[in-house]
Amino acid sequence: MSRTRRIAFTLLIIALATTALLLCRWQLHRLTARRSANSTILAARALPPLDYRGGADAPVPGRRLRLRGTFDATNQILLRGRVHDAAPGLEVATAFRVTGSETVLWVLRGFVASPDAATIPELPEPTAGEVTLTGLALPVPTTTDAGQPLIRGRDTTWRRLDQGVLLHRNPTTLRVYLLLDGNPDGPGRLPAVDPPILDDGPHLSYALQWFGIALAIVAFGIIALRRAGPLSVPPRAAP
Repeated sequence: MSRTRRIAFTLLIIALATTALLLCRWQLHRLTARRSANSTILAARALPPLDYRGGADAPVPGRRLRLRGTFDATNQILLRGRVHDAAPGLEVATAFRVTGSETVLWVLRGFVASPDAATIPELPEPTAGEVTLTGLALPVPTTTDAGQPLIRGRDTTWRRLDQGVLLHRNPTTLRVYLLLDGNPDGPGRLPAVDPPILDDGPHLSYALQWFGIALAIVAFGIIALRRAGPLSVPPRAAP
């Protein structure tokens, strides 16, 4: 291998290995940011419930709330493809009008079993009349497919909540929903759904993979240079 090719090959190896190390560092930064965000969310969840009395200003996502109002059992969203205690089923979100206001807060009031996690079984209605709820405020996502509705006969289920769908149902809907605390004997009349899991995500795994790729690139470069043999020097021209 000529000197020029050796230099070009070495520079390529250095560039590739550096890129892999930078990606490794980026994933470690993302891991740090995620852990920091998780700590903030857990700290907010640990605070006493915030009394919410309605109004256009939505509560801060991640805060626990206490509010009083009335369920609208005729206005529900069924979320298919769910699992609770290893059993398939659906999650039930019901509109809830806050007392003394026109504000509608959707309440994810619990889980109902279904053999295929899509067929809607008989649903227990929430407690009638004015009730007090406590739960965790979470942001309502905006999806690109309207929550992926599925129509079977007269029944419609959704894959996920969607802000546009909820606003179409109730124009005064807030941009957060309430993940209800409690048990089947509470106002929601269903087993409560667990809050989202807060973990480190795949960032550490990705960082280790990029570090391994960097090492593999360097090792490949060294082996390739050794197999190429000694530096070839062009013969000098005769005087």
